[in-house]
Amino acid sequence: MPPQTTEFKDLDQYAFPAFDPDAPRRRRPSDAESTVDDEYSADEYIDKNKLRVHTSYERGPERFNTRMASPMSPFEQKQSQQLDDELEMLRAESTVNQANEERERQSETLSRTRSLARTRSRVNTEPVDEFDIGTTPVYEQTKVYQPPAKPATRLAKMFISVHQSSFIVRYLCYITPVSLIILIPLLLGAFLFTDTTVGDVKLMWFCIWLEIFWLTLWLGRIIAKCIPYPVGLIATIFTNSEKVWRDMAKQLEVPIALFFWWLAVEVSFLPTMVNHHSDGDKATRGWEKTMNKVIISIFVCATLNFIEKVIIQLIAISFHLRTYADRIEINKFQTSSLVKLYVYSREKIAMKDSDFEAPETEENSAGFKTPLKYINKAGKGVKQGFNRVGNVAGRVAGDFAGREVESSAHPQQVVIQLLSSTSGSQVLARRLHRTFAAEGAETVSDEDLAPAFDNNEEADAAFGMFDKDMNGDISMEELEAVCVEIGRERKAITASLKDLDSVVGKLDDLFLFIVAVITILVFISLISTSAAGVLTSAGSAVLALSWLFSATAQEVLQSIIFVFIKHPFDVGDRVTIYGNTGAAGLGDDYFVKEIALLFTEFKKMEGHVVQAPNSYLNTLFILNQRRSGGLAEAVPVTMKFGTTIEQLEGLRNALMEFVATENREYQTNILTELRTVYEAYSISMNVVFFYKSNWQNELLRLQRRNKFICALMVAMQ
Repeated sequence: MPPQTTEFKDLDQYAFPAFDPDAPRRRRPSDAESTVDDEYSADEYIDKNKLRVHTSYERGPERFNTRMASPMSPFEQKQSQQLDDELEMLRAESTVNQANEERERQSETLSRTRSLARTRSRVNTEPVDEFDIGTTPVYEQTKVYQPPAKPATRLAKMFISVHQSSFIVRYLCYITPVSLIILIPLLLGAFLFTDTTVGDVKLMWFCIWLEIFWLTLWLGRIIAKCIPYPVGLIATIFTNSEKVWRDMAKQLEVPIALFFWWLAVEVSFLPTMVNHHSDGDKATRGWEKTMNKVIISIFVCATLNFIEKVIIQLIAISFHLRTYADRIEINKFQTSSLVKLYVYSREKIAMKDSDFEAPETEENSAGFKTPLKYINKAGKGVKQGFNRVGNVAGRVAGDFAGREVESSAHPQQVVIQLLSSTSGSQVLARRLHRTFAAEGAETVSDEDLAPAFDNNEEADAAFGMFDKDMNGDISMEELEAVCVEIGRERKAITASLKDLDSVVGKLDDLFLFIVAVITILVFISLISTSAAGVLTSAGSAVLALSWLFSATAQEVLQSIIFVFIKHPFDVGDRVTIYGNTGAAGLGDDYFVKEIALLFTEFKKMEGHVVQAPNSYLNTLFILNQRRSGGLAEAVPVTMKFGTTIEQLEGLRNALMEFVATENREYQTNILTELRTVYEAYSISMNVVFFYKSNWQNELLRLQRRNKFICALMVAMQ
């Protein structure tokens, strides 16, 4: 049998607006006779051998909902996921409980070296949020000593136990052995070898200075440890951020201790040595002069190191306050609001669940409940409603043991655990929506949230946080989007501050190199008799090699200006880099992955990782999507020649009805712009619509764009 073929015909073009299938239709018989008023018969173009689809056209904003509605509304879809949500909530609480148990075990380990009262006080305290620790404005240096988690030898175990004890016990354990070792020759020189000298200095007084050298180190450490408290007290006179300055002083404890230590060494060296020569002569010996110059050089190094650390901390604090302080405070308020809502939700669900429990009698108030009673109770819960299953499952262990079990998970930890993932954030949002939404309602009002907060001002602020479109209610989709955004913002801030610490650390290393160079120059000028000649020759050598370091120095300076002064983006931001990048060489869109001192890593929309030097980025225009407000987008539309202005206004009015019904996602404004006329054949027009948010979330932008274009197609039918 020969293969069957189907003849393809060019489809006729229909005039705008949408046609009624029951009304006579108009077509364009030829390009030369293209007008709007050409008419034809309704049955003239119908092919009886082909599939026919009957379409209809509805006026009014309701047509958008009927055309694009799914068999199950989004609200009904979310309600059907209640069991999975409750199981995910129980999983998060279980994870938090395991973390709390691990922390309690660690506290029990510490109780072996600390008092029982202090251990109990630490266990009963509210758990510390790692976000609060990671968002401190000061620059925290990495600890020099990192003890192993599982020491293998007794010596290591003993050293770790001393390291984890209080600072008084720790300092005594450090000071005593060395002091006793120095005390041995001191006593020998005082009682047995009275005539023994070290560089014409009596042995006893030389050992006394060694004791001074060793003890002033720990004296400076104790003084530095006491400084943060008066610094915080003085800071209260000038600012409300006394904690910032107190934390800064804590980070400067080691530089302060080194400064006081070498100050004490310099002050005590010459008087101790010169005044206790064996022959009574107080003239300074040659080795004493040389040693004093070395001590002066080290003291200058300690002073410059202290100044450098202060500058680094001031840079970190000022940069933190200028860039991240507002974002951190907003995120903390959002998280605390979610915690209060979750606490109210848990208490409310617990109250509702108590309605389904049979009252206990004296016979079964304690001990194991019979399996029959447990089955009857579970069956009763199922009969009352399938949406209670997740809540009943949380008390299975308590029912089996015959006693009520209260979850030990701290609400803040549970909320933080849920916000750590997108699915967890959505679960939390759906849980809160089911709790606060009225029976049968799909939105939450400000009155519904009020019982969870202490006062109306806090409730209004929390409601405004969720009500992004400011229409007076909160839908489940809107609540999900806000919770996901809070979780992502939390992770973005944490990642940005980690990169900031890395950048500040690189800058700290650079400044330390400069301090070392200055220290060497000071040492040479003090030791060498011809310091001027040495410095001149060294300067000539550096000047001769300036061509080698000029490009690097310029790149470092530009990178410092770009990162700390301009700082056009943070980690997680979506940016558009205008330059020679992209397929067309006109720029491309990226997500910021990592910020270093000399370079920045970007991730393209397709997944590629790109690295760019900050010195080059310093010369380019950069568009930051996250820092932008509500954006507009133009959709080009090509229509037939002869379309009237009334038809264009009809299209605009139809789209205005659509954005008015979807005011959660779009601004109520539509612009139309006629662009070009193509040889009396067609016209090009831009339909400009406005989002209520920026384009940071590409998936959300695509969903809203597709939704608008579908509405545009429906309006043009």
